[in-house]
Amino acid sequence: MTTGVKQALININDLSRQLLSCMLSGQEVSQEKTDTQEHPAAVNTVTDKELTELLSQREGLIKDLFEQNTTQDIALALTLVNEMLALDAELARKAQTCKQALAEQVLQLKKSVKVTQSYQEY
Repeated sequence: MTTGVKQALININDLSRQLLSCMLSGQEVSQEKTDTQEHPAAVNTVTDKELTELLSQREGLIKDLFEQNTTQDIALALTLVNEMLALDAELARKAQTCKQALAEQVLQLKKSVKVTQSYQEY
């Protein structure tokens, strides 16, 4: 196994773990703010920026891995490839969970606005 492939996969997996950690902490902060009826926009702005940077770094590493190495070289690091795939699946699940949580927050916000508007009519 070439060390370049192994190191690239290790870097990809590390970034994937960082993304999961950011997503978990962002979701927890967002949930705490929702529970206390505060607006989480200011807190999530930094997290969104971090997530975007990590995602683009990870995407670049994955693209480089497959462009610069042969299938045979990558296949020699099967354990790390399987770990990358498992982390990718976890990222997809967590992203879907975050999407649903954000949709619920939007619905709650819309309901709050409607209630406020109805009170203002009186």
